[in-house]
Amino acid sequence: MASVLSYESLVHAVAGAVGSVTAMTVFFPLDTARLRLQVDEKRKSKTTHMVLLEIIREEGLLAPYRGWFPVISSLCCSNFVYFYTFNSLKAVWVKGQHSTTGKDLVVGFVAGVVNVLLTTPLWVVNTRLKLQGAKFRNEDIVPTNYKGIIAFFFGCVHHWCSSQSDCHHGHLSHADSTVNSEEFPS
Repeated sequence: MASVLSYESLVHAVAGAVGSVTAMTVFFPLDTARLRLQVDEKRKSKTTHMVLLEIIREEGLLAPYRGWFPVISSLCCSNFVYFYTFNSLKAVWVKGQHSTTGKDLVVGFVAGVVNVLLTTPLWVVNTRLKLQGAKFRNEDIVPTNYKGIIAFFFGCVHHWCSSQSDCHHGHLSHADSTVNSEEFPS
């Protein structure tokens, strides 16, 4: 278990995070175009380049990178949760034995489940922040105005508490209506 918390493991975790940040930064405009087509039902599906050109024309040159920081923050958290969960579970389960493909697949699956359970709220927040300020063709979409991840979480807590007579009653059902399933990463 000490090898999981070693300097070498930290270097591998940071290298993985830097690789993910680089890849996400390069392809972020494509994700922006995909998300806009998913959320705004009245936006016509065209080529990716045409959708991006429309977004730039309507919202400015930096619009394809709107919400980059929350996404990168979520990605780094997700990478670290997965990396350390995977390596910790593997260290505990294998304990000096020879690792097999089957064991690695099971550990990878469990680490993935833990990762999703812990980081999904971050992905929901970053999706909403990414869409903030977007010009939609569908008038039914209500824009949000949060200054960041922490402000969004406080806004959700305030919404949950102010909409119920008993703040501790019905969190799960209300969270289900607040967190739309369309906002989870694919």
